[in-house]
Parts: sequence; structure tokens; C-alpha cells
Amino acid sequence: MESFFIQPNGYKLFATWINRYDSFEKKPTLVFLHDSWGCVEMWGDFPQKLVEMSGLNALVYDRRGYGKSAPFDIRERTEEYLHEEAHELIRVLDACQIEHAVLYGHSDGATIALLAGALYPERIKGLLLEGAHSFIEDSGKAAVLETRERAKETSLLNSLEKYHGDKTTELFRLWHETWLSEYFAHWTIVPLLSKITCPVLAFQGENDEFGSIEQLNVLKKEIKGKVTIAEIKQAGHTPRKEAEEETMKWVRKFFLMINDK
Repeated sequence: MESFFIQPNGYKLFATWINRYDSFEKKPTLVFLHDSWGCVEMWGDFPQKLVEMSGLNALVYDRRGYGKSAPFDIRERTEEYLHEEAHELIRVLDACQIEHAVLYGHSDGATIALLAGALYPERIKGLLLEGAHSFIEDSGKAAVLETRERAKETSLLNSLEKYHGDKTTELFRLWHETWLSEYFAHWTIVPLLSKITCPVLAFQGENDEFGSIEQLNVLKKEIKGKVTIAEIKQAGHTPRKEAEEETMKWVRKFFLMINDK
């Protein structure tokens, strides 16, 4: 593993290479996109497990405002903020000389992966999506509101400070204010899904409070390429942790499929 900083657009982003395999020139790189509270460190050893499973090298990075990357330079997000993150992903790939990628995204990271697959189909060779969202649901907004209120009485923010330091309050504020805002009330990326052509595995926990089964169904309906969806039993918004064995079964099938192509 090698950690370093890149500066794709005038500010620093923290990244880590996981280089296990030497002969990878013709293979895509596995790139991890964290959720709205996440960062490199919070993935734990999960990226290494997928490197060993897939036979691919991997890149993990902190988006701006998270982990060890530069702080946000905004006070409010726009409706296009996830699109902007997809464009930044491509600048990261360019900076790291990655021509093709297989993306593993969780939550916001999974949505960014969907957008990258739609906007840059020539660069993206596969999508693994954990708890993706492509449209707003009232139940998801209610979960955001409940989490915001719960944070006032629990140690949630203190636990996140270990990873994000003095950026914690701002990233949490931007998260809940965006998803509860009027300007985001009709947000959707569904019209873009038909532009995705690579293989897709989309899964979420059956008890995911931030998204219903319709988040999976719309991907199966709208994406034109090969799509596998799975609802993971006895799991919530992070099935890779809450039901690791079942999650790994689906991920292994995905890698067997794309490696056979």
C-alpha cells in the first residue's frame, strides 16, 4: 500500500494505492468511492479483500471535505453536486494515469459511480453499487431527518471526528441540509441511467432506512447493460459490514462474470 496526495484541480486529495499485482497494464483499476460520512480509513480492510478476490489493483481516495483531503470551499451544495463529484473522479483517474476503472461505491459514492458510468462510459468497465440512490424518496428524507436529530443526543459526530477532524461538523451539515432542502426535493438521475453500458451489481440491505427496494428496481429497469440486483437479508445501509458473507457471495459472482469476458 502507498499513500499520497494528488492535486487534480488546485486542492489536495488524499489517496492510497493497493498494488498487489504487477502485470495490470491491460486491466482496469478497482476504485472505491466512499459514502457521505466516509473516507479511506473507514473502509478498513475491505478494499484489500476485493483486490485479492478480483485480481485487480485498487485506488481509494478521500473526496474533498473528507478524511485527510482539503476542506470544503463551499457553504451550500447545488443540485449538481454529485455530478461534479463524478467529473472530479475522472480528474483523479487522469492524475493517477488510470485509463479504465471498475467502481465500488457506497451510498453517495454509489450514486457518483452511476453518474460516472453514464457520463464516461468509455472509462468505466464495471459498477458495484452498495446502497445507491438515483431519486428522492420520502422515506429516505425521513431517515436523514431522524439521523440529524439523533446526532444531537449521541456521540455520532464525536466518532466521526476521529476520521475527519475539524471538517466533521461541516460535512454532516452539508449532508443533511442538502437531502432535506427544497432545491433537492425533485432530484433524480434516472434519465441518465440508460447511458450505462457496463456490467452492474447493485445491492442494498433489506432494512436500509435510506432507500427502498425501488432504488434497485429502477436500476434493473433503466440500465441497458447487464444488471444484477440483490436485497441482502438482515442488513441495513452497510451490508458489507452487516452481512459480509452474503455480500461477498454476490461480489465474487460479479468478478467471475467480468473476468470471464
